[in-house]
Amino acid sequence: MNLGISALGHLFDLAVTQKFENLKDLQLKATIECLNFAEKHGIEIVELVIDLPNIFDNENEQKFIEIVNSYRLNKQVHGPYVDLSLCSYNNNISGASIESCREAAEICYQIDAKIMTIHPGYANPILSSIREFNKKQLKRAIHELLESINHKKLKICLENMPYDAYIMTNNQNIEETIETINHDDLYITYDTSHYYTCDGDVKRLWAKFHNIIKNIHIVENFTKTSDTHPPLGTGKIDFKEIFDVIRNYDYTGPLIIELSSAKSLNQSINFINKFL
Repeated sequence: MNLGISALGHLFDLAVTQKFENLKDLQLKATIECLNFAEKHGIEIVELVIDLPNIFDNENEQKFIEIVNSYRLNKQVHGPYVDLSLCSYNNNISGASIESCREAAEICYQIDAKIMTIHPGYANPILSSIREFNKKQLKRAIHELLESINHKKLKICLENMPYDAYIMTNNQNIEETIETINHDDLYITYDTSHYYTCDGDVKRLWAKFHNIIKNIHIVENFTKTSDTHPPLGTGKIDFKEIFDVIRNYDYTGPLIIELSSAKSLNQSINFINKFL
């Protein structure tokens, strides 16, 4: 297992304090701060958040790539997810989501990222019949995305979601969704907080999918109705159970600490090191 950090906390910190001129500066400053922290503290993996649309402008994209490649760290990417939904029954939204993920994949090649995590989006919260269509739409979108990028060095990992996403949520829903998608080149990012909100059975998840779980988001939580990413060790998630399970399957992939504030990184790293 290899401990890493997400750039999400640095993004949130800058966004809250508004210490940036525009969205491009927010993206670049957060990325640099995350990379600097990792380098200073001996963290070998960073998961960069590529979401803000300005990053895909040619000049900004090239600057981002040059900055990232100036650091000798292992990089992976969290693809675009805000305002996007691969599973949307609106074909325009689903299509735009595919294109955004495809653009992010191109950046992954340029920075030698081996993993890109994607979100499925949100299924219909009211009508189960439409949620079935959401699954089929997600299948179509995933197949189109994977066929369009056609690059075996990049693993696309679909993340499990919190209870209110109504897709990729609890054990049964994840199993049904992965079975519906049915693609050999699709992998899973396991998010501990999302799974907690769904009363997920960790042993069942890993028994079923240990061979395709290639990334883990280590995230704390207090309640089953929120996903606030507090400091690790301050909530109710049973990390001992989680680590007992993943060790049972000899997991050797990334463990990405994902927080709402980078100010909690040192505390969270110290906490999680007790289990490594």
